[in-house]
Amino acid sequence: MQLDVDVRGWRCLVVGAGPVGSRRALRLADAGADVHVVAPEATDAIRLAASTGRLRWSPRPADPSDAEGCRLLVLASGRPEVDSRVAEAAAPEALVNRAADAGAGDLRFPAVAVDDGVVVTVATPAGVPALSVWLADRLAPAVDSATGLDADGRRLVAGLLAELRAELSVAGAAPGVDWRSGLQRSMLDPVLSDLIRTGRRAEAKERLQACLSSS
Repeated sequence: MQLDVDVRGWRCLVVGAGPVGSRRALRLADAGADVHVVAPEATDAIRLAASTGRLRWSPRPADPSDAEGCRLLVLASGRPEVDSRVAEAAAPEALVNRAADAGAGDLRFPAVAVDDGVVVTVATPAGVPALSVWLADRLAPAVDSATGLDADGRRLVAGLLAELRAELSVAGAAPGVDWRSGLQRSMLDPVLSDLIRTGRRAEAKERLQACLSSS
């Protein structure tokens, strides 16, 4: 299965903190999971995440006992014998992702093409993760072209839209907004695009609200 379940509050174990284990640990942490990374060494991203409390990192080799109570395991140590020992200790109902063998586990992580204001992922049949990565690498520039914004611009737009939706919901107006046509107007509005690119947040929010409200 693909990682499309709500993992908020799940106890998750990530064995290994190389590039693959690091990316998956951070994705789980961002999704609200309680993530424990076990690895003698870790990437700078994992060290930083651990220092800020986004996840826990134990700088030591993994032990089968680490799997106790975990609902999801990511096995990415780079040592098949270590991954197998930990997998054998997992609860029968736990989901297991094997980074070295996509077809061996029962959970797969789709390749991420974009992860800023929006998340665009690519999933392909089991056993061909390289195809997902190949497609993801080519989708990222297409998203830049489609929106006319870079990653920072997309983050700003997404944040402003979330704010406006929350404010309109409080005011009782959100159900009456045609978000599809409003967003179409917004993304094609040259004034809004310029405000976003130059980081003029307050003005961009006012212009975005006007675009969403236009009939």
